[in-house]
Amino acid sequence: MSKQQKTTIHTSPNTTRRRMLQGLGAGAGLIVAAPYVIVPGRAQGNQKIVFVSWGGSTQEAQEKTIIKAFVEETGIQVITASGPDVSKVKAQVMTGNVEWDVINFTGPQAVGAERENLLEPIDTTIVDNAKDLVFGLRKSTTAWYVYPGGIGYDTKRHPDGKHPRTWTQFWDVKAFPGRRGLRTRPDETLETALMGDGVAPKQLYPLDVNRAFKALDRIKPHVAKWIPETPQTITLLQNNEIDFVYTYSGRIEAAKKQGLSLGFVYDEVLCTPSYMAVPKGTKNKPAAMKLVNYFLRADLQAAFCNITGYTPLNAKGVPLLSAEAKAQQADLTSPKTAITDVDWWADNYVEMSKRFKEWMLT
Repeated sequence: MSKQQKTTIHTSPNTTRRRMLQGLGAGAGLIVAAPYVIVPGRAQGNQKIVFVSWGGSTQEAQEKTIIKAFVEETGIQVITASGPDVSKVKAQVMTGNVEWDVINFTGPQAVGAERENLLEPIDTTIVDNAKDLVFGLRKSTTAWYVYPGGIGYDTKRHPDGKHPRTWTQFWDVKAFPGRRGLRTRPDETLETALMGDGVAPKQLYPLDVNRAFKALDRIKPHVAKWIPETPQTITLLQNNEIDFVYTYSGRIEAAKKQGLSLGFVYDEVLCTPSYMAVPKGTKNKPAAMKLVNYFLRADLQAAFCNITGYTPLNAKGVPLLSAEAKAQQADLTSPKTAITDVDWWADNYVEMSKRFKEWMLT
């Protein structure tokens, strides 16, 4: 991924590329890729919404399953872009120039944005696929699947015994020398730092923030890349720019299907729910809520998770998983599995984000 946002248009075949570009307008600030054409089930004129997610294989799986079904069944066009960012949402809301309609946030991002009153309340007259959700709806956001974050590596360069299997080993640069890669955000990074410092995965919260930053101080000289875009966690491994990286099981499994010699450590993972949200002041609220509702459908969650190996949060989606996807599920009950406490992050995300950005500059 470059630093530019990738944008894909999901539309009907009757909409020309020129008309779509005109419809986007100069204010969108997005780089437009070739349109991805889907024949809708019924037309709704030129209505279109902007959906922002994480790019790479995860976003491709969203497009092939949930977005495709939404466009075909509603006729509403979807422009997809990558790079969810709470600060950008805040700027859009504060200026009244809301360009995004639906955003796929991490849990900490979603609850942080909810606490700052940056999101529209969930319209339950439209969002009616929530009754079987494991976590249930929040006021202005909803979880829809869980993804494991853990250690990724190249199996050819680092076969078994030559790569870390725990976060304490990841932090042990003498026993496991190599270039590290970590994310440019506090959520997930502070948790891995504490596990790297010996905190048990089930005893992370409330986070000992000072201890986490001290642990990050130790690993910082060995971090070759601080990674803002999720797909880069894979390309950096593939290009031999890093040796061990914090990444996600679905990204590694997708890369393996493409023939890449990458591996993922399931032994000690951090499982985080992924959330959907609608920014406050969107001009397309009903359509945006409809798309959120599609992300909660059991059959569509299962279709997405069958591609990625992640875990659907609609309980009725679990029996619909393939045998392969079931084999890639993290054990949420294992003492080695940490689960992100989104309520802790709801109270601390803004402060931690500011402190982490300042720490990155030192």
